Amino acid sequence: MGQKKEVKLEDISRALGISVVTVSNALNGKKGVSDATREKIFNKASELGYEIKKEEKQKKKAYRVGVIVAERYIKEFPSFYMDVYKRVAQETTRRGSITVLEVVDEKKEECAAGGAFSDVSVDGVIVIGQLSDKYIEMLKNTCRVPLVCVDYYDVDERMDYVLTDGYGGMEEMVEMLVRAGYRSFQFVGNPLATRNIMDRYMGYCKALERNKLSDQQGKVISDRETKGYYRLDVEVPQELPEVFVCNCDKIAKILIDKLQQRGISVPDDVGVTGFDNFHPQTSAGLLLTTYENDEKRIAQASVGLLFRRIEGKKAGGIHIIEGRLIEGDTVRKGGRYKWQM
Repeated sequence: MGQKKEVKLEDISRALGISVVTVSNALNGKKGVSDATREKIFNKASELGYEIKKEEKQKKKAYRVGVIVAERYIKEFPSFYMDVYKRVAQETTRRGSITVLEVVDEKKEECAAGGAFSDVSVDGVIVIGQLSDKYIEMLKNTCRVPLVCVDYYDVDERMDYVLTDGYGGMEEMVEMLVRAGYRSFQFVGNPLATRNIMDRYMGYCKALERNKLSDQQGKVISDRETKGYYRLDVEVPQELPEVFVCNCDKIAKILIDKLQQRGISVPDDVGVTGFDNFHPQTSAGLLLTTYENDEKRIAQASVGLLFRRIEGKKAGGIHIIEGRLIEGDTVRKGGRYKWQM
């Protein structure tokens, strides 16, 4: 008697008139195959004597990941947090799962009533950006699934935190400016508005202190309210520093436009730096000197931590994702210049 012929995927494909890719996806538990088709493929595989491999039997479970972002962060286009969400969605899809986005408006954020994802069940939640303390507390008390926060942190062990390196990145930025010869600084941002702005300000202060420039620390221009509607704006001071150190690229570009409207040249008269490397080209065609956050690694870390929590594995703590300096056109190689308006 001859040896029994080994049944291959192509045999199942040919018997059913279905592509080999679909057969493979069905047997490996991947998405994109209907339940009816999957059942038909398994039945035909059994009928033909196909030996289902161990890895095909151990079908990976697909998760539904809830993602929360405040409406105020995505009203303006482009939006850094919306880009982070897209990266999270891509990483979740790559792992064979799906995301469900919930945008929280100002009223819901302040009332913190009704919970999140009331109309759909989720296996875990990723919160992008800082929401009100009241809303975060509501999430902690009502969510029965793992929580991961991006670009926001607390000290609650029930949650994981994935952060951009605001402290270290801004410290590195100021060190670079000091090496370039700048000695007169002004920070642009409201450290009391969010914890990540506070981190950036503290990194800024540490670098100034180390370089014996602590007299510059109190020179701060606010760019937003501490609480309430998210609106970025800045008033240009009468006496300019040698360099403005902005907490984000958006406010850096607003500031550069206002300076140029008054005939002040960037970087010849005054330097300006941003942070995030998020659409860093200014309206005048300059490339911002900024700090680039690694959005891909942020998404990978966030989704990876959430899946570990969902699967009952140990996670926890604060995870800082380092970025890198981008030297653009908006600072000079030398400092020591003060412009009087």
